[in-house]
Amino acid sequence: MDEVHQFCRRVVGSGADALDAANEAHAGSGGGRVELLAAAARACRARAGDEPSPAPAGDGDADRDLASAVAAELELATSRLPERHREALALREALALSHDEIATVMGLERAAVAPLLARARLALREERRAVPAPIAECTDRDRALRALACRQDSEPLRSDDEEWLLAHLGRCPECNSAHAAMLEASVCYRAAGLPEVHAPRGQALASRSE
Repeated sequence: MDEVHQFCRRVVGSGADALDAANEAHAGSGGGRVELLAAAARACRARAGDEPSPAPAGDGDADRDLASAVAAELELATSRLPERHREALALREALALSHDEIATVMGLERAAVAPLLARARLALREERRAVPAPIAECTDRDRALRALACRQDSEPLRSDDEEWLLAHLGRCPECNSAHAAMLEASVCYRAAGLPEVHAPRGQALASRSE
């Protein structure tokens, strides 16, 4: 499975829409990696419904069934997220794009990427655990989440933001919990790879050279 197809499956699910979106992106983009993923994101948005199609049930030996079950659980939780959250998580956690690259693919200002990733990670953790989000009381929560997302992704932070964040986490249990939740979501997303599926005859993924 190439990364464009993987991205599409993580955004619109494991059905035919993902394969169609990936083929459309390959056929319509003559640029590099970021341009190709941007084309895939546009193709996915044109096809996305209220909820992506679920992953197919696993078959085979016990280890494969367990891996498929874990992946399906993660995919189900992800499918309940807003489309922009699914896009951001796929681009960062599965494909390791930088915040600059994510901004280009998604058509956002770079400054919007860190808050989006923070919200997406927290929302994924809530869906996986089936627990409501705690009531936010920290008046500096937005600043903290933005800084935490940048720090988690090894993105540059101003020295005053870095110092402020470390001091803030030392006195704010709420933002400490949010930090742990964001890390948990990232680890779970990266660990649960999508099961490989083969395209039906006549629906092979277009190659980059076409």
